[in-house]
Amino acid sequence: MDTRVPSRSDALLQVAAFVVVVAALHAAASVLVPIAMALLLAVVSAPPLTWLEKRRVPEPVAAALVLFANIAVLSAGASVVASSATEFGEAVPRYQARVDVVAAELTEWLRAHHFRVPTGAITQMISPGAVLSFGAGMIRDLAGLVSNIFIVLLILGFMLFEARTFSRKLRALAGERGGYVGLFPGIVGDVQNYLFIKTVVSIAVGLLAGLIVYVLGVDFALLWGLVAFLLNYIPNVGAIIAGAPPVFFALLSHGPGRALAVAAGFLVVHTVLGNILEPAWMGRRLGLSATVVFLSLLFWGWLWGPAGMFLSVPLTMVARILLEGSEKTRWIAVLLDSSAPGDPGDPPIGPLSVKAAQAGPQSVKAAPAAEEPKDDA
Repeated sequence: MDTRVPSRSDALLQVAAFVVVVAALHAAASVLVPIAMALLLAVVSAPPLTWLEKRRVPEPVAAALVLFANIAVLSAGASVVASSATEFGEAVPRYQARVDVVAAELTEWLRAHHFRVPTGAITQMISPGAVLSFGAGMIRDLAGLVSNIFIVLLILGFMLFEARTFSRKLRALAGERGGYVGLFPGIVGDVQNYLFIKTVVSIAVGLLAGLIVYVLGVDFALLWGLVAFLLNYIPNVGAIIAGAPPVFFALLSHGPGRALAVAAGFLVVHTVLGNILEPAWMGRRLGLSATVVFLSLLFWGWLWGPAGMFLSVPLTMVARILLEGSEKTRWIAVLLDSSAPGDPGDPPIGPLSVKAAQAGPQSVKAAPAAEEPKDDA
């Protein structure tokens, strides 16, 4: 594998191109985010679509069934968020009264230990208003995503109904030209593997988190389970963001003991499932270093907001595979990878070997990763 670092002029040219691409992505976020979300859902929907077609379900009927399944899942999630938001607003006065009591007790304790605390300072620090303002920001972001659901589903519908035709077009192009087109089946396969594992783990995290909150008697257990499920797709910081609200409300409702129990339960769930089971199951399929995953979260979150945070890992995986397909940018793919080239027992960085991607139609057809998921596109 050629991993030579380019010359200074080539590096400057690549940096300039990167800046131009980032500026374009940021300017076109309102258009590109729904397309990226629809592409992600299309990749997730490809295996059940293929499963239905293999059982002789007509292609239009299979696409309609998969589209209706996506609509049902998204509608159920939106209804849970809407109903919980209403209950959340109705419970604010009750929690505000509890905040006043806790603040008064904490102020007396601090003053008894010779700390100077201004009257009302604790109330301002732990007021639900601060949590509500943070929650309002998240709800606005979610509302922005929900407002795009119709567009996303419309794009997804067109993709599903034309999936088989598009797959045939890609195979025809790969047979004639190879190159980046030959990488597409491997990209789809890698993203599907990642999303399958991440979805299974996220469902388990959401169910266990909701169960813990429900058993410990904290309000809005269904909402916190859904939040834990969704935020588990955000690497590194998603678990912290998902655990903070239920711990806070447990503290207000039942005191520090129950809050510690909720925090311990979330910690155990995320440690076992997120830090032990998921990495062991995923292995090197992610193909990205931990530092790259965190930096990609910051980058895509800054570029596209909450949607970018959800899409950060799949988008970075796709970028790494595409960068590997060119000799001029392969060194960047090496930097993004989770291991160094030549490590014993490591497979190639991408789903297709670089030689297969560059050599043309014979190599693309012979690559095992390109044959397996080609009907799933």
